[in-house]
Amino acid sequence: MSSPRLEVEYADPTPLQARIDTHRKYSEKPDDPGTDVLAAIELTGTEHLADIGCGDARFLANLAARGHHGPLVGIDTSPAMVAAAAAIPGVQAVLAYAEQIPFDDNTFDVVTARHMLYHVPDPRAALAEFRRTTRPGGAVTVVVNHPHTCPRTAELIAAHAGSYGITTTEAFTATVDSDSLPAMMIDTFGTVRIHRSDNALVFDAAAPLIRFAEALFGFHGVTPDHPQRQAILTDMSEDIEDWFAHHPGQSWRDPKGYIVATAAT
Repeated sequence: MSSPRLEVEYADPTPLQARIDTHRKYSEKPDDPGTDVLAAIELTGTEHLADIGCGDARFLANLAARGHHGPLVGIDTSPAMVAAAAAIPGVQAVLAYAEQIPFDDNTFDVVTARHMLYHVPDPRAALAEFRRTTRPGGAVTVVVNHPHTCPRTAELIAAHAGSYGITTTEAFTATVDSDSLPAMMIDTFGTVRIHRSDNALVFDAAAPLIRFAEALFGFHGVTPDHPQRQAILTDMSEDIEDWFAHHPGQSWRDPKGYIVATAAT
C-alpha cells in the first residue's frame, strides 16, 4: 500500500512533470530510461503489457504512438495518474496497488515498473505480483534509482525543511534501490539482466535548480498545504541564488543514475 504522503505527492501531476523536464534538459549525458526499457524488453507490438505505477502514462502513450496494437494497461494508486492513462486511446486504466494487482494469473506478456518500486512498502510482495500476473515466457522489467540520487539537492531541501521543524521521519525513504534490487529479482525470478546508467544533473543557473528542488518538496514532508511551504521555498531559493553568486562560472552538479533490471518468467 502507498502512504498518504505519497498519495498527496501524486495528486497533482505538476511536480512530476517538473522532475521529468529537469532530467531531460539538465542531465550531463542523455537521459532516457524509457528507451532503455524498450531495449530490454524488445517488443514486437502485439504484447499484452501492463505498466505498474504508470504515472502520467507517457510511456504508454509513446507505445501507442509507435503503433503498439497489443492491449496496454496502466495501473497506479493516484486517481490523477489513472485519469491521465484513461485519456490515452486504447489504454485500460486501473486504480490499484502494486501488491494487489487485480488481474488473473498469467495475464500479461510484459510487466514494466518504472521508477515506482521504491515507493512500495513491500517491494518483494510487488515483485511476486509482477511474476504472478505475467505469463510463462514473458518478461518483467523494473527501473529503480541509485541510492542517494541527487544528494546535494536532497540535503539542501532537508536542511531548510528541518529549520522549520519538518523532521526526517516525514521524508520519503526508499524501500529499494539499484544496490538491493538485483538480489530481490533473483530471489523472485531466478535470474536478472542489469543495464546500469550513471549520470548527473548539472545546473548553470539558480532558476532551474530551484524549480527542481521545489518539485521534490513532497518527498521531504513539505506538502502543498504545509503552512511554512512558501517560507521554506523563499529561504531555499535565496540560498541557491547566493551559491551561484559566490561561485561564478561554476555549475551545481548532482550525481544520479538508475538500473533497468529485466527477468524472464
